[in-house]
Amino acid sequence: MFGKIVLAAAMVSSAIVVPAFAAGKVACVGNSITYGYGIESWPDQTSYPHHLQGMLRENAPSDTVENFGVSGLTVRKDDQASYWKGYRFAPAIEFAADTVIIELGTNDSKSYTTWNTPAQDAAVDSAITADFEALIDTFQVKSKPHVFICLAPYVNNIEWNILDTAVVKRVNPAILRAGLEKGVNVIDLHSRFSALENPSWYLEDMVHPSVEGAKHLAEIVYAHLQMDTLHVTQDGSTLKAPKGFYGFQWYKDGKLLEGETLETLEVKGEGEYKVSVKVDEKTLSRIVTAPLKVEKTTALKPGVREIARENSVGVANMAKSARRFDAQGRALKARGPSHQKIYTKR
Repeated sequence: MFGKIVLAAAMVSSAIVVPAFAAGKVACVGNSITYGYGIESWPDQTSYPHHLQGMLRENAPSDTVENFGVSGLTVRKDDQASYWKGYRFAPAIEFAADTVIIELGTNDSKSYTTWNTPAQDAAVDSAITADFEALIDTFQVKSKPHVFICLAPYVNNIEWNILDTAVVKRVNPAILRAGLEKGVNVIDLHSRFSALENPSWYLEDMVHPSVEGAKHLAEIVYAHLQMDTLHVTQDGSTLKAPKGFYGFQWYKDGKLLEGETLETLEVKGEGEYKVSVKVDEKTLSRIVTAPLKVEKTTALKPGVREIARENSVGVANMAKSARRFDAQGRALKARGPSHQKIYTKR
């Protein structure tokens, strides 16, 4: 599966001829999965942010990755163990990252219990989405980073009430809604990282990555970072998404355009446009293009509807201008008396 992502990234690079993504300062925000619970060492040689650092520096020696993961935390503000209240929250913001990778949500699954009412479950759903959106906005205040949010990976620990059913049915859909609403990149870890696919990626608790798993996690994240070089193209008044993808969502000036989910978009006035594309058929991963600025000075070809409307108006004006009149300026019927002198206004 990882090979498919690398191949897709290579295809994009060869088609558009753009440089590799410059990650710059990278903030890895998250829970114990990011921190490296159960495998950390000092200095850190085992967590996924450490491996990501090495991968990025192969092509960009100045790229810097900082691990802002803290064990046991949630994304919801009102939770006792909220990341917003954690000791690494303020430093993560002050870091002023160029790239932010947010891996939260696994611990939020604990709030879904068998005795919850549907209303209580829905309230948790809404809180996850709203607070993910707020976290994205908060990082935009200090800097304007490229943001990647992660769908939680596979988990299964009954003792901790961290169950995959809650992650799949409640947590990840809530995270995905936030990603689509805010127009940021989404990494579907659940489809790419699972103990069901490879048990050696996990510790015995079936929640945290092993040393091998942390490296594979970094490979998945790295591959998605390298795809963050996509661009919208313009043909007159039509904008076109990059080729070779499976789903589309357009944005104007950072706002989601409801119902605009086709590969192309007719320009809707001046502003900045971008599109979120679904990477492949089997995952929910999405990459967002760089914004394209459309200005008044941009030469736009009129769309089909505009051409049809202008032609219709032109024909009507021609018909009107060809009407016949008598000497007193009175309009004549199409077939007037043969002895009457006819005048035509042009």
